[in-house]
Amino acid sequence: MGIDAIIRAKNNNNNNKSLRLAKKTVNKTEAVEAWVDEQGFEKVQVYQSIFTMDNEEQPLRFVKFAIKHKDKLRTQIMIVTTCMDMAFKTLFRIIRARWDIENSIFNNLKRECGLEHCFVHGGNAVEAVLYLIFIASNIMQLFLVRRLRNHFTTQREMVRLLLKGLYQLKYRAELVFSSS
Repeated sequence: MGIDAIIRAKNNNNNNKSLRLAKKTVNKTEAVEAWVDEQGFEKVQVYQSIFTMDNEEQPLRFVKFAIKHKDKLRTQIMIVTTCMDMAFKTLFRIIRARWDIENSIFNNLKRECGLEHCFVHGGNAVEAVLYLIFIASNIMQLFLVRRLRNHFTTQREMVRLLLKGLYQLKYRAELVFSSS
């Protein structure tokens, strides 16, 4: 028994022929389910297609949620999953929760940690950057506890003061060995 996966399919992912075909197929079908007044939306229509991806034996489920917001704006969420029998509402809640988590974490990194853009790509590079962020966060916390007397409202201010402290270290070597 394998692990079930739910993956968001983005609009700009046109490199995969199987996924492109699944999108075309789903766009030509009628909605298999619809909800009215669901979680702050005016209407959510669900479309589904089963397909096999190149070089894969297991069939996959392509699900598109077409969302009409109360302000008449329309959006869509598309997913590919190995969960063949999971209810559409459950899939919808999972992908929305995942979206909220991603937005919260990435927005926090951008706002509070000064990471407006990640200049590296690839799994190892991104992992290394995240490790550096965690190390920097720990150093900032240590700096805050050991050197600063006042409270600060944002991590950005702490980073500014940390850089100022590092600048001072360059010109005052006695700070490096001070235990105060």
